[in-house]
Amino acid sequence: MTDVDLKSCTVQDAVQRIADFYQVDYVTLHLFRSGEDAQNKPYVRTNYPDAWVSHYLLNDYVRIDPVLQMAERIAGPFCWSSIVPQGAQVEMMDQTIKYGLGQTGFSVRHVDAIGRRSVLSFNAHDARGGDIWEPHLAEMRDGLIHLAHEIHLMALAEIYVDGETLPQLSPREIECLKWTAKGKAHTEIAIILKLSDHTVRGYLKDARMKLDCVTLAQAVSKASTLGLI
Repeated sequence: MTDVDLKSCTVQDAVQRIADFYQVDYVTLHLFRSGEDAQNKPYVRTNYPDAWVSHYLLNDYVRIDPVLQMAERIAGPFCWSSIVPQGAQVEMMDQTIKYGLGQTGFSVRHVDAIGRRSVLSFNAHDARGGDIWEPHLAEMRDGLIHLAHEIHLMALAEIYVDGETLPQLSPREIECLKWTAKGKAHTEIAIILKLSDHTVRGYLKDARMKLDCVTLAQAVSKASTLGLI
């Protein structure tokens, strides 16, 4: 468990509290709203300088960010010292120096039950007691994993406002909606997923009901807006 007090605060406030608790310069949360959909605009909260945030967004660095790419391959907390930038990433890292960012850091990924992923990253000019954070990751591991889960939920609560409960779709319901969004009929989905036509119809009906929609087209649209597919 983490001792960071995140009660009654926004995610932006939580970012600064986490930075203070872990004694780092900067903390950033990237939350990708619909699992593997790389084109979906991420939700980001950070205390990085505004000039760097503007430069990052203007150059669409989210596409090549080596930290985010490493987080796709490593489930637990990892130290940035294990990253070897390639190609355009080298220029990006050179720009971080220009904008005064630290050159040490660590990150932890969280993936929820329906595939939405977030990456919580810590950046500092100096690692605690040395050049890298690696010796400290083992002792901080459990706290970081819990923290990543906690702030992931906080971010979702900010995205889905007005107290609306996020519909809890099953993995099969999500699969069927995704194929429907790609223009597949229920008969085609049945073949793709190796299910009966009746079963697919049932999954789509249940998903539509959970999403409180009259038509399947409305259900697909709402599920996309909520980041479920």
